[in-house]
This record gives sequence, C-alpha cells and structure tokens, in this order.
Amino acid sequence: VSNYLTAGIDPKPMGNENMTAAPSGTFRTGDGLVNIAANKQEQFVALCRLIGRPELASDVRFAERETRKRNRAALKVEIEDALADASAAAWEEMLNRAGVPAGRVLTIPQVLGEPQVLERRVTANFDDVAGMDKPLTVLRGGFMVDGEAPLPTKPPPALGEHMGEVFADLPPRAKTKAGA
Repeated sequence: VSNYLTAGIDPKPMGNENMTAAPSGTFRTGDGLVNIAANKQEQFVALCRLIGRPELASDVRFAERETRKRNRAALKVEIEDALADASAAAWEEMLNRAGVPAGRVLTIPQVLGEPQVLERRVTANFDDVAGMDKPLTVLRGGFMVDGEAPLPTKPPPALGEHMGEVFADLPPRAKTKAGA
C-alpha cells in the first residue's frame, strides 16, 4: 500500500514474493517451506554464504537489489537447490542466527503444537457430543475479555437444534415457510 500511496506503483499479484526486494518469499527446503526476507544487501550476502553459494552475491544477475528483483525466478531456483540439503527448522535457526529473517511455514498440526498456542489454550475439547463418535475439538475465541480468554461452555449445536427457540415468536405461517 505504501508503494502505491507514495510512488503510484500499483502492484501486480506476486504470491508470497515481495515486490520491493529479492530474495524474499517462500522457499522449498529438504522437508518443507521456509519464508526468507533477505531484503538488505548484507542479508543477501549472509544468505549466500550460509547456503554455501557465496558466488551468487557477485553474480551479475544477483549482485544488486534491482538485478535480483528482475532475476528473482532464477535466484529462487539457485537458493532452493541449496536449501534442499537441510530441514526448514534447521534453515530457520541458521538464517536467523546469521541475521537473515526467516521462519518456517507451519502445518496446522505444527501450529497447534507450538508452545505459545498450548499455553494460550487456543482449543477446547468436548467429550460425548451427540452424533460424534470421538471427542470434538473447537477453536476458542481469539480475543480477551478483562484479560481472560473466554472458554466455550458447550459444543456447537446440532443442525436445527435451536429452530424452535429462533422461530418461537413468528406467526404460524412464517414458521411453516421456515420449516420450523
């Protein structure tokens, strides 16, 4: 938005790529995805050194910010080839330690297993839910009330469970049309 407001540049859809810098986006690793934002020259040089490809920093296609942006597809191929040698978690740790912002792209099960998610009790479990042959897990609200996250007190209703209450004050003809 800021590029549009200050320079009148209307960005085109680029997926996970950053229109103002490269390499910046999602990259395949040996076991998953990692998001890297090597937006500064020193971050790019550190990235190249860390992935064992220091020559990329002096390659005419990638040596300058603008040439990296123009050649981002070729650069991505080079980086992903090197990233295939280790896991997303390993690259996340190594890159961040070297001053290159990076973070794994987590699956839903991985997110739900993260310490802060567990600490915040983001989910609530209900046993013996009518029509379910296993416990039901639901998301809690993503907000706080008086410093506390409200917990659901009961599972979601079954389909049509509250129709009588919802339509109780309607005239008989409206109830018939609604199927109540």
